[in-house]
Amino acid sequence: MTSSTPRQGLHGRRDECQALDQVLAGARAGQSRVLILRGEAGVGKSALVEYLVAKASGCRVLRAAGVESEMELAFAGLHQLCLPLMGHLDRLPGPQRDALSVAFGLSAGNVPDRFLVG
Repeated sequence: MTSSTPRQGLHGRRDECQALDQVLAGARAGQSRVLILRGEAGVGKSALVEYLVAKASGCRVLRAAGVESEMELAFAGLHQLCLPLMGHLDRLPGPQRDALSVAFGLSAGNVPDRFLVG
């Protein structure tokens, strides 16, 4: 296998790859999906994510990396995840748009309702 082959590093991970394929198929069909990959360091979580990204051509893929030093910063992870989408903020309904604008420091205001930000 070459380094560009999506299955590199996934020997014996057939069930996991099939689950990822199903998640992607559901997303392509317009269904909402959530997937949590967890495990000890070095077990292949990153390889599974790279497999999914390689299979997700035509899909928008957003990534965020948790950083312990940002744990106390409200909405830091959400900001990192949503940064590539900020040009579409005006497409959101007013209450959600305003809440995100305040949460991300784009406008002044009171601490936004977490449900509106979410």
